[in-house]
Amino acid sequence: MRFRTLILILGVTLAVSVIGLFVFGFEGGFGGRGHGMGAEIPRSFWLVLFVAPLVVAVVVLGYVLVFPEFSEDKAERKLPSAPAVKKGELALDAVLRVLNDDEKKVIETLVAEGGMMLQKDIRWKTGLSRVKTHRILFRLAKRGIVSAEKYYNTNKIDLADWLRKKEKKP
Repeated sequence: MRFRTLILILGVTLAVSVIGLFVFGFEGGFGGRGHGMGAEIPRSFWLVLFVAPLVVAVVVLGYVLVFPEFSEDKAERKLPSAPAVKKGELALDAVLRVLNDDEKKVIETLVAEGGMMLQKDIRWKTGLSRVKTHRILFRLAKRGIVSAEKYYNTNKIDLADWLRKKEKKP
């Protein structure tokens, strides 16, 4: 949507600029006397009519080049697909396959402790720094793997319900 709007603005400004250049190029064209009005339109007006849209077009092009995410439709973007869960495999095993080593360490610690721990305890059990633990838990929460709830001076971390349940066997 934004991309189409930017293209429309670019097209209109370039069209106005070309018309302004065309009119500016002729000595006696519109720059001469008005049609029976006796008023003279200065040549600088036509120069501005050429230059201003050209500047807008350059700014729009620069904007599209600097912020390329607007040039893609969000609907057309493909999100990475989740790994296929093999028959009989737990969802937790599938999640562990795609996590990095520190994230795996945090999830395995949570699972070993029953799925619920305080953030400060996760820090001590895993041996990670406070900041690194926070960043890992933030990424996991963003993905829906864990949830965090404020608990006094720390956070209570819960493993997602869909990771605690075992797959049904047919």
